Amino acid sequence: AVVSTQSTGNEAKIRKMQITKAFEEGSKPAFRGGISNRAYEAAESEQTLGYSNSELMQQHQSAFDEQEQGLSRISGIVRRQKEIGLAMGDELDEQNDLLGEIQEKTEATGAQINRQTRAIGHVSAREGNLCGYWITIILLFVAIIAVIFWKVV
Repeated sequence: AVVSTQSTGNEAKIRKMQITKAFEEGSKPAFRGGISNRAYEAAESEQTLGYSNSELMQQHQSAFDEQEQGLSRISGIVRRQKEIGLAMGDELDEQNDLLGEIQEKTEATGAQINRQTRAIGHVSAREGNLCGYWITIILLFVAIIAVIFWKVV
């Protein structure tokens, strides 16, 4: 059974090659097995009227080549867009790293500001005691001036 399937496949390939060759030469292939040639004839459109099979195949090949060139250009564009996207991703990663560093430094600075604010609060709380120091300084200053005037007079 396997041999008959392979021989049928080979016969089909040979027949396909014969039909393709006949179309390229501009003749109609002969069909066997009781099938009419008319069943395989396609109606010609205005686009194909007046062209031989080889001219039509050349036109189809030209159209195919143009499509291949277009796909090649699109492939290049997509490749460049991928590269740009990857570069943007790398740049975003670097920016995120920088933002992380800025956040850490900002938190450290905020902690330092809080410590300094508390220190200022402690100084402000002791300001009541400073009043006594100022009074002592002023009294000493007045005493020094009095001693100076007393000796001069």
